[in-house]
Amino acid sequence: MFKSLRIQVIQPCRARCKWCGTYKKNGLFQKLIDQGTAKKVHDFYLEAVERFKPESLYISGGEPILMEGIGKYLAELGKHVERRIFLFTSFQYSAQTRENLDLEGTPWDKVILTHTTAGFDREIWDDMTQGFPFDLYIDNIRKLSALPWRKHVKFIINHDNLQKELEDFAELIKPDKTFHLSLKLMNNQAGNFGAGEIKKTRENVLKLIKDGIAGLPEGLDIETNLTGEDAIAGFMKGDGGESCPYRKEPLELRFAFHKGNDKSAKLQYRFCPHFPPSKHYIFKTGRENIDDITLAYNTGKWHSWCSKCRLRLYVKNSGASSDE
Repeated sequence: MFKSLRIQVIQPCRARCKWCGTYKKNGLFQKLIDQGTAKKVHDFYLEAVERFKPESLYISGGEPILMEGIGKYLAELGKHVERRIFLFTSFQYSAQTRENLDLEGTPWDKVILTHTTAGFDREIWDDMTQGFPFDLYIDNIRKLSALPWRKHVKFIINHDNLQKELEDFAELIKPDKTFHLSLKLMNNQAGNFGAGEIKKTRENVLKLIKDGIAGLPEGLDIETNLTGEDAIAGFMKGDGGESCPYRKEPLELRFAFHKGNDKSAKLQYRFCPHFPPSKHYIFKTGRENIDDITLAYNTGKWHSWCSKCRLRLYVKNSGASSDE
């Protein structure tokens, strides 16, 4: 039914990115792993993937690549994914950890190692990651990129030094044809983190969307179409979100961990990546039926959440709460 699924595995993360509070759940994540609740959640994800048989599966965390048995888990998921699995990683872990990843069984031809860079610049990187060594970050990218999976790296279009970030990436990583680069709109995360930066950069971003980006480094495979362009264009026309493709067909089902104990877990789920975190449905593992998710989608009640779309921040006087 859904073209893509996104799941959040329960696995502690070594990164300390400023915009992300997931690492604050590391203690809880480890407790849920020890209690066996994490396995119940991961088994439910297998059930969901088998049920909906998506074209694409996106796996975030925590840090899923550090999960015990991740290679075999990817293989099980891959049996029900038509095309590709995007495995997100921060590349923020020690060299010893990197060399001891449990990748046995990985379906290399189906998995795409995926990363959104906080800023491919030493100064920005140091600030946004709260001091993770940039040289180790580069080394982790190089070493893990040598494995036989494809790679997808996303760069934030809002950054003033985007051109230099891409040039530095080309120089330091020397990506081959197994790499794919794309551009990503800064989102409004973690209690309006990024809202001010979006409003400060939105005129430039809208100009780049309209005119394209000149002078990109030659030889790099860069996708310049941005997720969210259609919705932004619709808001600019005043259609209230009607132009958003996520309203027209079941493009995505995304799960995020909410709460858990030794018996079960509560997962949040929604059908569009642009809703704020407060707008979601709840699924209780072991207690609710997966058919309830299909029912929630088909009611269309979630369309009312478009009034809170985070992409409204890119349009002046759009009614976005942080513009008021």
